[in-house]
Amino acid sequence: MTWKSHIAIATACAIPFNPALIPAAALGSTAPDWSEWILKFFGIQVQHRGVTHYLYIPIIFIVLSFLIDFQSILFWFGIGYLSHWVADALTPSGVPVSQFDNHRIHFFGGKIKTGSFMEYILAFGFLLLVVSFVKPLDQFNNKDDLNNYYNVYFNDYGKMHEQKIIDEKTYKENRFNLF
Repeated sequence: MTWKSHIAIATACAIPFNPALIPAAALGSTAPDWSEWILKFFGIQVQHRGVTHYLYIPIIFIVLSFLIDFQSILFWFGIGYLSHWVADALTPSGVPVSQFDNHRIHFFGGKIKTGSFMEYILAFGFLLLVVSFVKPLDQFNNKDDLNNYYNVYFNDYGKMHEQKIIDEKTYKENRFNLF
């Protein structure tokens, strides 16, 4: 699959849960390919869809995110990485599970060719389907509905402190949090 498709699929995975972390998911969705370039830059020869495409890599990112990542950036990077693996499993060349298994995984017979029209239909169709279920901002009836809408990803700690919803200590602890 192409990077456009990987990014579209990762965006579709992240947007309903945490739109602020779409960049982390998008970066993770392309990581298996650009990490090959980095390894080659340092003189380490790797095969495309080889060592950087093992299934346990995104699983390690996701598990580590529960231990060390309090803002979920590593989690969504891992989800993006996993979406790359799943998307590549739809192609004829498939993807490896680990270095201990010579077989490649193919979902649905691996019929989606990289760069084909069907790849774009699948990736951007999935993104369109997901976006169609996310409530866009223009669907709010008026400005008051939008102002009173609670978004768990973008808390306005200053406004909550002014309205006496949170105390001074909570405000000071969270005022510089991006997510």
